Amino acid sequence: MSPRRALVTGAGGFVGRALASGLADLGWQVTGLDRAFDATWHSDGVHRVVADLDHEGIPPEVPEVDLVVHAAWVTTDAEALGITAAEHVALNLRPLLAVLEHGARTRPAAFAFLSSSGVFDPADATEGLTDAHRPTATSPYAAAKRAGELLVPATLDPRTAVHVVRLGYLFGPGETARPSRLGVSLVAGWLAAAREGRPLAVRADDPARDWTFTPDLAPALERLAAGPSAGRPIHLGSPHVVRDGALAALVAAEVPGTERVSVPADGPVKPPMVPSDVPALRGFRWTDPAAGLQALMAGGVAR
Repeated sequence: MSPRRALVTGAGGFVGRALASGLADLGWQVTGLDRAFDATWHSDGVHRVVADLDHEGIPPEVPEVDLVVHAAWVTTDAEALGITAAEHVALNLRPLLAVLEHGARTRPAAFAFLSSSGVFDPADATEGLTDAHRPTATSPYAAAKRAGELLVPATLDPRTAVHVVRLGYLFGPGETARPSRLGVSLVAGWLAAAREGRPLAVRADDPARDWTFTPDLAPALERLAAGPSAGRPIHLGSPHVVRDGALAALVAAEVPGTERVSVPADGPVKPPMVPSDVPALRGFRWTDPAAGLQALMAGGVAR
């Protein structure tokens, strides 16, 4: 049996790296593509290709694959980048169109587009956000993601199984800020603060969030990609929901002496995202936040 082949765009980033290295660990031959890779980036089994999708498209040396995972995205907001909202949307949609053109030509067995719970506005639900809720967020980031959710199934060959997956709050190894993603997760920020002896800032309203450990993404996506498309965007993530205060307590427990301080809430937080009920993921064991934190502190990866 020939090895399965995958192309992961945005492989130099936090989520793309987790997927590229995770698929390689599962036995896939992975081509990881990004405009830049950090000096410390290394993963056995991943062939790195440096290319700017925005201007170059998919380089001709990239082989045809069985699975395309489009993880490349600019999450830093337009104001922080000093660009207009239209430019921000174009920064994300031009690379997506280049990857879709490649996918339409090469017809992989499966194509996964990584969308986000960021397509939702906090007012879209009062409790858990299910895949039945209609997203209404209007930021440039949300608008581009919502456009991608429509473009991907509309432009690929019907023989390619399209998987549009929304990811929620993520934490895991290898998380660092880069120009396309200046912010880091609460978990990474709190761990950095704890190690530096600073208190952990917790919002006074203590919101609940869904948390997914990034090493779980590759095996979950592998299961999903082996089957047919759901025909709609699905919520790919952990069922574990934790309030900020409880999560900060877990971080503080890993670094003795760490204190927590309450800070004013800065705008509303959308409700936790509810994982979609799809057959491929029934029985999948998602890492709980406490185990994920312990793995991060130990420098390992939990399964």
